[in-house]
Amino acid sequence: MKAYDENLIDRSVLFVVSSFEKGSKSKIVTKHGVLYSPYSALSLINKACMLYASTYDGRVKATRHNLQQHKKTTILISEDGVAAYPTKSPTHPECVWIFNQEYRIEFISPTKTRLIYDQYQVSAEVNVSIHTLQKQRTRMHEMLYYYMRVRGRHNT
Repeated sequence: MKAYDENLIDRSVLFVVSSFEKGSKSKIVTKHGVLYSPYSALSLINKACMLYASTYDGRVKATRHNLQQHKKTTILISEDGVAAYPTKSPTHPECVWIFNQEYRIEFISPTKTRLIYDQYQVSAEVNVSIHTLQKQRTRMHEMLYYYMRVRGRHNT
C-alpha cells in the first residue's frame, strides 16, 4: 500500500471512493494503480480545488449558478480539464467520485452498475443505477463544454 500525497488529484485519477482499510479514509484508483489516503474523498477534492485558487464549495456554487445543477453537482477542479462527479450526495459514505476519463458502463442490477476502464484493465462496481451514471456523465460533459466556451471567449 502506498501513501497518497494530499495534493495529487490530477489527470491520472479514475475514481475516488471511501475506504477504511489500514487507517485510510479514501482509496484513489489511478491509471497507475491504487493508492490510499488518510484524507476523505471530499477533503482530497477540496485540497485539489484549492491548488487552483478555489475551494470545493466555491466550485459547487459556481456550477450551480452557471448550469443550474443543484444536486450531485459536477465540478471542474482545474482549468486544464480535471473534473469529477459524485454518484451520490458527496457526504454519503457510498459516494464514488468519478473523474473525466474514458470508461464504459455495464448494467448489473437496477441499483448496481460496473464501471470498466478497458485501457487500464480496471473495473469497479458502484451502488447506483446505470441511469444515474449516464445522467451524471452527461452533466459533467455539459459543464466541461460550458467552461471551455467561457475560457475561449476570454482568450480572444
